[in-house]
Amino acid sequence: MMRQTGLEPADLREHVTSPGGTTAAGLRALDEAGFHRAVASCIRAAENRSRELADGK
Repeated sequence: MMRQTGLEPADLREHVTSPGGTTAAGLRALDEAGFHRAVASCIRAAENRSRELADGK
């Protein structure tokens, strides 16, 4: 869809998220639970471990 529309993922999501709908409720719950912070932490941990493995540790 990104290729077809030229839109960024966040813009595409906004197009399909009805105010007060199920997607909006789910996204709000993820935000409240700290989902973005958890994903960022996961990526940092994997990146750090990747570097350790590349260094033979």
